[in-house]
Amino acid sequence: MNSDPVASVRARVIAVHKNRWEIQLHDGRHLEAIAVRGLDPDLPVVGDWVTATLRQTDTIARITAIEPRRTYLSRKRPGDVEHDAVVEQPIAANIDVALLAMADDDFSVRRLERYLTLAWDSGATPIIVLTKADLTSPEVLQLMAADAQSVSLGIQTVVTSAFTGQGLNELREILVPGSCAIVLGSSGVGKSSLLNALAGTDLQNVSHVRQFDGKGRHTTTSRRLIELPWGAYLVDTPGLRELQIWGDEQSLSHSFADVEDIAAQCRFSDCTHDTEPGCAVQEAVAQGLLAAERLQSWRRLHRELAYLARKTDGGAARAERQRWKAIAKQQRAIKRDR
Repeated sequence: MNSDPVASVRARVIAVHKNRWEIQLHDGRHLEAIAVRGLDPDLPVVGDWVTATLRQTDTIARITAIEPRRTYLSRKRPGDVEHDAVVEQPIAANIDVALLAMADDDFSVRRLERYLTLAWDSGATPIIVLTKADLTSPEVLQLMAADAQSVSLGIQTVVTSAFTGQGLNELREILVPGSCAIVLGSSGVGKSSLLNALAGTDLQNVSHVRQFDGKGRHTTTSRRLIELPWGAYLVDTPGLRELQIWGDEQSLSHSFADVEDIAAQCRFSDCTHDTEPGCAVQEAVAQGLLAAERLQSWRRLHRELAYLARKTDGGAARAERQRWKAIAKQQRAIKRDR
């Protein structure tokens, strides 16, 4: 009979390795852990606070509970197009700030809109981080910052260089002690270099930048929570090759607040901003007050979120069918009136 007493401890998940977790105890110790069967399918993710049990003679802890999450960042799992799979892929929990990293050779306003939607939906505050400033001309950086502001609607933009140190103090002021941030971006935009520069030491492997095009190679292979010297925490992530958002249609209310504000003036509350009479959004585009590309992006993301709702919620699917029936009836009435 094992008389070794069982201790219950509070810990934080700092890394996930398939069916194993790495947790950090309050005294700084790192332990390997497994999750008890009752937690499935709600398994721990990086950033989670958990309760774990272990005996003094144990080398592996057992995660028995997950504390309520303040924020939760996830996306639609990419791939499996053939089977039309709709599966949520968790990324991290309890994140305060989402650093959206982009470099000159990777910059895309449309992708930035996706990052912003993903961040706002999680509950974290997004910050746009333009990297590799030392490899980019001031004129290009100015254009990138202006384009970012055109869709971010006042979100802070920080221009950085891990090589020269530009923007690092600004990021340190954002990442206050005790806060937790995550760096999101494509492969090669300099996420790990940025982390190393903030930490003042080589915490993550960095591949050398290619001389002919200034691009780095992807080095981070898994998400890991890292404590910075002043007590803030940062999650380094692998590059997101494909960014499919997860959430509901309310997710667009922050990232497309300009479109939503104009839409409130449409004649019909369920206006699709296409051919309906009295559409304030279409009128704004015609007057040059709203970019047509911005509206097209809103439509694309709106369709993705509506499709996601139909595939994951039977009630939403019925509501969507009723909405389109009402729209068709409305359009038939308009044709008769003409």
